Amino acid sequence: MKIQYLRHSLLILCINLVIGIGCTTQNTSNPVEPLENAEVVLENHQLTEDQTWTPEKIYIVKGTLEIPKDVTLNISPGTTVKFGRDGLLTVRGILKIGTSLAQEQVTQLVQLTSENIKPTPGDWNGILFDHTHDLESFIRGAVITYATTALDIKTTSPTVVECTLRLNKTAIALDGSDAHIQHNDILDNNIGISTIGRQTRPKIEKNNIAKNETGIFCENVQSIIQNNNLGVNIFALRLNVKFDLRAANNWWGNTDTTEIANVIIDSTDRGLITKQVGTVYYKPFADARIPDAGFPYPTLLDSN
Repeated sequence: MKIQYLRHSLLILCINLVIGIGCTTQNTSNPVEPLENAEVVLENHQLTEDQTWTPEKIYIVKGTLEIPKDVTLNISPGTTVKFGRDGLLTVRGILKIGTSLAQEQVTQLVQLTSENIKPTPGDWNGILFDHTHDLESFIRGAVITYATTALDIKTTSPTVVECTLRLNKTAIALDGSDAHIQHNDILDNNIGISTIGRQTRPKIEKNNIAKNETGIFCENVQSIIQNNNLGVNIFALRLNVKFDLRAANNWWGNTDTTEIANVIIDSTDRGLITKQVGTVYYKPFADARIPDAGFPYPTLLDSN
């Protein structure tokens, strides 16, 4: 009788063990991802291999994030990247933000902004293209806000197209760059675009550059500045070098030449300049707002 009872007890124990093991396996085969895994925090970090960031996570950069030479960072459409105080993305390799240039149109935006609850211009340092000499980097379909210099582009020439840059101290700084800056809204910044360098010809075309303290601060008179809407800035263009600049076929917010001259700082403004500067030749100019200039997908901004 005891032997039979023992066998019965062992049989029940084995069944329970099998059930227990089966339940444990089932629970761990489909783990629930903790909420904090939805954020990726990178602090004073250098990438060691190519990476692609996707909308499933929010990326938070604290300190400096470096893309070294021969490394590529892809930031997919729809992704949000937030930067801590003085956050900086340094590009010495290749950076591809948003929608491929080969794709027909933008359908999702990349958000690059401050992590502060109440952000202000200058919260984070910006994106520095640091003498990379690559031809593959681009920013397309991005909204960039609250940086000191949102895009600081030095001796390289990424394409910046179909973006919105708002509420930065300087939206785009071009230093020795042949970059193409086209079809962007550059609004509500202290300086919209700053250019320096003599041997390069950046193309600044078909942008809305408005509601800035200075729309374009120009020290590179080789810059191609045409077919832009430059109305509603305190100063649309400020020349800060002794050579003359030709900036024809732009809309200055007015067809009155006196009014246009009032929003351009050059050699004619003796009371506003502290050094010898050249003259801006703005004729011929557009006689109305250029309709196809600026960010072409305003409904995407409304949905964010």
